[in-house]
Amino acid sequence: MSLQRLLKQNLLLVGLLLSCAGCAHFGLDSRADVAAENCYAYRYGDKLRRINFAQAFDWCHRSANWGDANGQTILGELYYLGLGGEKNIALATKWYAKAAKQGHAHGQYMLYRVYVNSPNLEQRQQADYWLQQATGSGYKLAVQLSNQGS
Repeated sequence: MSLQRLLKQNLLLVGLLLSCAGCAHFGLDSRADVAAENCYAYRYGDKLRRINFAQAFDWCHRSANWGDANGQTILGELYYLGLGGEKNIALATKWYAKAAKQGHAHGQYMLYRVYVNSPNLEQRQQADYWLQQATGSGYKLAVQLSNQGS
């Protein structure tokens, strides 16, 4: 086999591998988008799906684990309210914190709400920071609450 032919085959193989890596990337994005859409739809309902907290819990877990801030916030809400599973403030806090750190305004506000009522002194001390973050993000309830304190 000639050197030129071997180089062509290797280039073709590299091209195929790169295109497959791109396909996998797009597939993950697509699955993450589907999980995020189903998370929201099963939590709040839409034209195609009725509210189903067990389904919402499953889809929100998928979405949250892929790093989607909306999915993390809704999953936090499900844990906070005990919808679709046991009420678990520690797990609600975990997911709200992940969303809040990504700049999700509702996640920031809910982290404030959890922290301000926490028996943990360190969390209570962090509450104002998260209220300020949510206010800075323009979250309406946070802005109103901040204005009441002024």
